Amino acid sequence: MMVLNRNQKKELVIKLHEDGKTYREIMKAGKISPRDIGIILREYHKEPEPEPPRSNRAKAFDLFREGKDTIEVLTRLDLEYNEVKVYYGEYLTLKNLTDFINFYTEHKHILPFLLNIIEKMKRYGLLEEDVYTLINNLNQIKTFNITKNQLQHEVNCLILQKKCLEDEIPNGKIPQI
Repeated sequence: MMVLNRNQKKELVIKLHEDGKTYREIMKAGKISPRDIGIILREYHKEPEPEPPRSNRAKAFDLFREGKDTIEVLTRLDLEYNEVKVYYGEYLTLKNLTDFINFYTEHKHILPFLLNIIEKMKRYGLLEEDVYTLINNLNQIKTFNITKNQLQHEVNCLILQKKCLEDEIPNGKIPQI
């Protein structure tokens, strides 16, 4: 007779039990003690432990991982706005996106503007170097405008001086020296 390992004994007991065999018949067929048969059958008939209910946080994280946006998470799980906002912040932090969170928190008022710029860059095929060139040119234009305003001020001062000098001379004629 061949010696059975633990898994083989377990399979044999369950099969014989399902075939309607008694403890005595199972003991004889597998050379197994009644105590071991009892343990195996209790484990076999034991109801599987129900999975503990999952938290809203875990469900929300699953949905974020699937690519769902915050609105869909809010509606699917019937959560409050602030709760979804907290979960999304935690999710992004866990995904090591803290730089994005900090940027968003500090600059959310200009985010639509930045997104618009990014879309235009894509549409016109602008590269990073092109944007740096554009920014540099804008700085030069700003400098030119400042210089233009200074020169316009000087011209205005000279015109005013001329007007004052003309008013000092009678009949608008310049005396010959």
